[in-house]
Amino acid sequence: MKPEDAKLLRAALGRWSRSELKRLFALARAHPDRALLAAALPAKKKAKPKGDPLVRELEQTLRPILGPAHEKADMLIEHIAKKHRRKLGFQPKGLAEATRQLRTRFSDDQIAAGAKSLVTQLAKLYGGSDGVV
Repeated sequence: MKPEDAKLLRAALGRWSRSELKRLFALARAHPDRALLAAALPAKKKAKPKGDPLVRELEQTLRPILGPAHEKADMLIEHIAKKHRRKLGFQPKGLAEATRQLRTRFSDDQIAAGAKSLVTQLAKLYGGSDGVV
């Protein structure tokens, strides 16, 4: 064993008793590295889905529309304004901002229905086989 390796072992395991070290080395011989690291290291936390569920739903619904998010948001606002016969002067930078602005005047169900009807309308206009636009 190299002197550097012995020094590392003494530094890491110096306070352990001889019987504890024997048990540790027996575990190391009996199990693969992957299992030992999984047991020794803290478990990774599962990533929570980020953001608003309505925004995620709108992204899924508007996925067939090819284009950047700000264009999809503009189209959605225009469509909802026509559908509900209201003037909406929003200029969103993306779907999240459009959702926040639309929520001031419409319910989540109305916004989701507006997105679905927009995709349906565009599919009727432009064929809808590959992508809507």
